Amino acid sequence: MVNALVDQLEGTIPERNLIPSKTSARPAMTPRVRLAWLVVLFIVQLLYFPINRTVQGGVVLATPWDAFIPLWPIWAIPYLLSMVWWVGCFIWATWKMDGTLYRAFVIGTITVMLTSYVVYLLYPTYVQRPVLEGSNWQIDLMRLIYENDRSNNAFPSGHTYTTMLIVLFWWHWRSRLRWLWAGIAIITLLSTLFTRQHNLPDLIGGIVWAWLGYRFGLWWTARRLRGE
Repeated sequence: MVNALVDQLEGTIPERNLIPSKTSARPAMTPRVRLAWLVVLFIVQLLYFPINRTVQGGVVLATPWDAFIPLWPIWAIPYLLSMVWWVGCFIWATWKMDGTLYRAFVIGTITVMLTSYVVYLLYPTYVQRPVLEGSNWQIDLMRLIYENDRSNNAFPSGHTYTTMLIVLFWWHWRSRLRWLWAGIAIITLLSTLFTRQHNLPDLIGGIVWAWLGYRFGLWWTARRLRGE
């Protein structure tokens, strides 16, 4: 019932017809091809850093509610750990994910990254960070984050769209662990707010970007399977 309602609201090809079933034809994908896709994925991901250090100025996208979100340094831990989780998930997908779904995941992820980079360059945004005072391990973690990731490239949130892309694809690939994926998504998104790395509009943009990339990856793969 829920899936039918979503299909009606979206007015697109039903998602259940895009996600490969256990009996669907799966194009052969050799380990070498999978590894090549993984390398491309990491290269595209690394493009974020020169853009982050090149773009300057821009606008701050914030809501009145953002003023009430505190800096909570302990959230630097899940913020940093999420990056380790991304790498692990990329490798896991390369090793184990169904070939058709893996193509959809890689295409969707690369598309989201590249289009977000275009936004960073053409419509620069940044976050007004708080001044870090004191010296303890939590503040030191916050300084590590701030020193290695400049305050620009705020919208859409890369932390959000990378996390949500993994969650969306894993939601179907490893459906028995949906409770885990939902929990990771909530904790990671909250960490971007409580570390003051992003404002609410940045998270919303990241979620939308991830959903569009997810749908595009499935659509593109479905067309390939149909030979279009």
